[in-house]
Amino acid sequence: MSSAVVYVLTQGLDIGSRLAAGLAARGARVAWLSDGAEAPMTDAGADVMQIPASFGSRANLERAFAAAAQRVGPPTQVVVSALPLVALQAQDIGTLDDSQWQAACGAAMKSVLYALQASFTQFAQGGGSVVVIGPSLSLAGAGGMVALSTAVEGQRGLVKSTARQWGQHGITVNWVAAAPRSLSPIFGTLPLPVKPDAVMVALGRPLDLVTEIAPVIEFLGSPAGRVMTGATVMLDGGEWMVP
Repeated sequence: MSSAVVYVLTQGLDIGSRLAAGLAARGARVAWLSDGAEAPMTDAGADVMQIPASFGSRANLERAFAAAAQRVGPPTQVVVSALPLVALQAQDIGTLDDSQWQAACGAAMKSVLYALQASFTQFAQGGGSVVVIGPSLSLAGAGGMVALSTAVEGQRGLVKSTARQWGQHGITVNWVAAAPRSLSPIFGTLPLPVKPDAVMVALGRPLDLVTEIAPVIEFLGSPAGRVMTGATVMLDGGEWMVP
């Protein structure tokens, strides 16, 4: 039986219900902390403790973490996804105004910042694993998705800088770049980049979030996986193959 306690944080697009269910199926005690922006928190299964969370400040998330600790115990790993729904709308860069940019890009950065800060409050004494997951658009870009592409690349940079600061505390921080369609069917409706290569995806398909990506996240929280920090782990089935 796994001794892992995982908090899955979801702001905006709900990938947390499936990811939480996948980690729980592998034996972890899981709390799913979500702002409920996309749908009511009803889909993660009976083995997942569901806790409402606001991503508006560090203090708000720390309160949600405290509630999670009371119910499932202190975390050994925190998994974060912050993809505001407004960022999942294709738009020409020339039409973006300041308020749209802040809602789509700035909010996604702040949500990850607050999640990292709240995680440090939990991990400062004993260490732990943080994994931030997002679409591989941070490495490839996408026409009409400037705010989202910028947000996830900013998140990835934040992960690397934080990993450098927190390694001395025994805290590892890594970024998982997944094929967008692995995260949500909504990406199938958006103008994603198309490779000109004859072989589009080495494995011929995106990876499954529950059965293939969740085990890698679990590994990153294990003793063996925690020798890795500041890494970008490409889980896109071999579509882009970038460092």
